[in-house]
Amino acid sequence: MKKYSFLISWKEFEVENQQDLEVLFKVFSWNTKIISLIHWNILMEIDEDIEDIIVDYNWLTKCLSCLNDKNSFLLLTKIWDKLSKIITNTLELAEILSKIPSEENKIRLLKILRTNYLLKIIHDARDLWNILEWLYWDSQRQFIDIIWQENIKKIFLSTNEIIIILYYLTNENKDYLMNILWLDWVKYKIKTSRNFLDMYRWLTDKKAVEFLKKFEISDIKHLFKNQQEFYKFMLRLPKSKEKLLLKYLNLWN
Repeated sequence: MKKYSFLISWKEFEVENQQDLEVLFKVFSWNTKIISLIHWNILMEIDEDIEDIIVDYNWLTKCLSCLNDKNSFLLLTKIWDKLSKIITNTLELAEILSKIPSEENKIRLLKILRTNYLLKIIHDARDLWNILEWLYWDSQRQFIDIIWQENIKKIFLSTNEIIIILYYLTNENKDYLMNILWLDWVKYKIKTSRNFLDMYRWLTDKKAVEFLKKFEISDIKHLFKNQQEFYKFMLRLPKSKEKLLLKYLNLWN
């Protein structure tokens, strides 16, 4: 097997495989003052040959764990041609994202991977959640844009799957997602009082009002078998949502 040799602080080092590379990163992790620079030098010395060294997901994560944010992203960009072969599902991608502190670099990585690749590993709402769990604020919105509107809709087969995603979004991004899905489209998926509850309680108050307006009052009442079921439903709502619903049903003065 080919060996890659280079100088660090006037000493020669050799790397033959991904195990060697991880050890080398660890060896130079003792000095916090120069660790970033040394790791950067190692990556630049090996350069594009690193694609031939890192061939396994587990060793990629071990190497990333030794690096800071800047050098983690440098490593990923040097092997980006192989990333789609190394990262085979959303759980693995989520672990990679967890090791990148910078939101900007997380989105840059997702853009490098591209929409077509992401759609190959995102099969359902749980896969989408695996990724969104490690994104925040504007990054969530940018990722939703990368997946694209029609593909997002194909992922959600029921209200339960939409709820999984709304749980992890900021209020602003919840509204953004609902604008993409369209409330008319969401309404079509409401078949039971439980569907209605799950959807209504996780919307922002602003979208909750818009959501209610998609229904006739009689449509909402028909979702419930009797008054007792309706009261149980109301007990599960936050006060603001309870007031909005009662007002809409003309039961609040």
